[in-house]
Amino acid sequence: MSKIKLGSPMRIQKRSLSSYASFALFVAAAAIALSALIIRVGKDRLTETYDDALSSAPGRTDSTSAVNSDEDQPNESSTTPQTSQAGQKPTKATTRHIVEDKEDDFDEFEDREDSEETLAIQVMGNAKSYVRPSGGAIIKPCSLKELAYSRTMKDWRVHNGLDIAAEKGEIVKSAGEGKVTDITTDSLYGTTVVINQNDGMMVYYRGLNKDTAVRQGENIAEGAAIGTVGEIPCEAADGTHLHIEVRSDNKYLDPAEALGIK
Repeated sequence: MSKIKLGSPMRIQKRSLSSYASFALFVAAAAIALSALIIRVGKDRLTETYDDALSSAPGRTDSTSAVNSDEDQPNESSTTPQTSQAGQKPTKATTRHIVEDKEDDFDEFEDREDSEETLAIQVMGNAKSYVRPSGGAIIKPCSLKELAYSRTMKDWRVHNGLDIAAEKGEIVKSAGEGKVTDITTDSLYGTTVVINQNDGMMVYYRGLNKDTAVRQGENIAEGAAIGTVGEIPCEAADGTHLHIEVRSDNKYLDPAEALGIK
């Protein structure tokens, strides 16, 4: 007779239950993981949608561009419409405030510009005015750095003075008040009268007649006659004219600028 093992069916039943329990736990774990994944994906999509909404909102600027903008234009914050943290469109009150600030800035700029213009007018009004030595036109400007061609000497040289057309015998006036420091006559410039003006400039009137209206050491007033136009041999080809030179601190100045001759 064969022996029947009574415990075998029970063992088989226990193994089956154990397998079912493991499978159930696996399914439950998978479901939990899938649920977590779905929640995470949904959250990411919601975040992206929220960010897109913020970036598309009027007046919204990226944080990086805002930083760069602040660095490039420090005052932009006072003129750029501000948005809320949620990226909402600026309210009418905010816009009106910004417009008023811009108008105030423009008014301030106009006031500053008017003040500078007024100051410039005051400076010009207080600037020293001089008498024009001769009434003729300027026929040759001063050229202290660039060479100018001399038709008389037929060469290129700097022209340290200003030539004013004048008729022979025309009266020459002193541009400013001062003292006659020298009167000379030579073969190049004819007769020259040097006046040390009270403002510190030395003015040389060249090409005069020998008979001058002033004497060396004499104090003269602005506009006083100092002589008449004669000849200037080194510039004879340019016609009869008055040649004026101005020096200050042993440096040549442009007489047109120094004496306001136009």
